[in-house]
Amino acid sequence: MPEFDVVGFIRQLEARGPAEDARPGLDTESLVRADPTLASVAVEDVSVSGLHGDAPVRIYCDRSRRATAGLVWVHGGGFVGGSLDMPEAHWVSLYIASRGVPVASVDYRKALHGIRYPIPLEDVSAAWLWVAGEERPLGDQIEHLHLGGASAGATLATGATQRMRDEGLPMPTSLLLAYPLLHAELPELSAEIVAALATNPPPVNFTPAVVKAFNANYIGEPAREARYEFPGEFTTCVGKVGDDARYAFPGEIDIRGLPPVLIVNAEADEMRASGERFARQLAESGQEVACRTQVGSQHGFLDQPNDAHALDAMQGFLAHMDRLS
Repeated sequence: MPEFDVVGFIRQLEARGPAEDARPGLDTESLVRADPTLASVAVEDVSVSGLHGDAPVRIYCDRSRRATAGLVWVHGGGFVGGSLDMPEAHWVSLYIASRGVPVASVDYRKALHGIRYPIPLEDVSAAWLWVAGEERPLGDQIEHLHLGGASAGATLATGATQRMRDEGLPMPTSLLLAYPLLHAELPELSAEIVAALATNPPPVNFTPAVVKAFNANYIGEPAREARYEFPGEFTTCVGKVGDDARYAFPGEIDIRGLPPVLIVNAEADEMRASGERFARQLAESGQEVACRTQVGSQHGFLDQPNDAHALDAMQGFLAHMDRLS
């Protein structure tokens, strides 16, 4: 399979905008027909003011339930794609909210047309601080607010949490990360990942060159080598990001002081190497972390409404939040 042309893909996005998702059944009415329990959720679009202007946020609440936990959720898309309408944002939020946990789904400026780090991260941070602040858009009764995301959204959610940690700002109760990319360069693939990719080949291979190209576009320049200190096994870990992009790749800086983390990887996915390495880093530093793999799945499975892997991951997210609430 030829390697994915990241540069060409980004140029096409900048010239023509994102292609419309032609899959049937992704609108709210169709999702509710497929799962009538989603009908209990009220949806409201709002804008949150940040350093770079307004960022769209979509609130999902079932007002008939008295929830004590809430979730701020960030979709993926390689830092250049995705929207609040994609299933990874919309269906995930409907499902979680219908099970009694209200959700604020966050959009952010994409790394296109000269926009680069830290702008997407600052959009996510602004949305988090708004939801966690005096406005209380998910309900006055919310006591435990979690933060999570998928793929690049997981990167942004984790980097925003590290920044809030360092600046003494409100922290999430936990982090929920689906098939995350947390390092500037893709870690070496294990034999298990290589075997899974051969058995269940994905439509796009996230090779080291592909991952590096997306990451370089995100930060706007080649990453510079820098050394960061980790306890134990990772004492001499060498990162690939300079201080000017400190929170761009969470696995390259100090990961101590984070809340409990749940990582859900896809089995046939090169990015699983990053999720598993981050879990080892957290464990080595004494952090609370749970890391699981959806056997048989590929990267982006949350973008498939009612897929068995997606439903199982949703149940894992709900159980995780319930345990900590």
